[in-house]
Amino acid sequence: MTKKQRKSGVGIDLIAIARLKKIKKSDFSRWTHVFADDEWKYAFASSQDAASRLADIFAAKEAAMKAYRLVGVKNFKRFRVCYDYFGVPSLYLRKANLAISHDQNMAIAVVII
Repeated sequence: MTKKQRKSGVGIDLIAIARLKKIKKSDFSRWTHVFADDEWKYAFASSQDAASRLADIFAAKEAAMKAYRLVGVKNFKRFRVCYDYFGVPSLYLRKANLAISHDQNMAIAVVII
């Protein structure tokens, strides 16, 4: 089955929030290969919850790559996580279902296409 024929898939990712705790807002230039500008702004809109938000977005992108079978560092920018007025996440310009959750230690995301 080629990529064009791929009509369905499931991806899931789990990440420890502690891995992103030391990231500061001023570190954006080191993370542009992973996060879009609007994702970065969203994460740091709440300074005390930035690591959780970054972990949510990172997990969503990893889950999307798995669902679309596009695993690799160069593919992070193919997916952009957006939030609506109510804070519900989605993948920008993708026909996919995205669910994100986190607790104090872990963030998890599931993508279904």
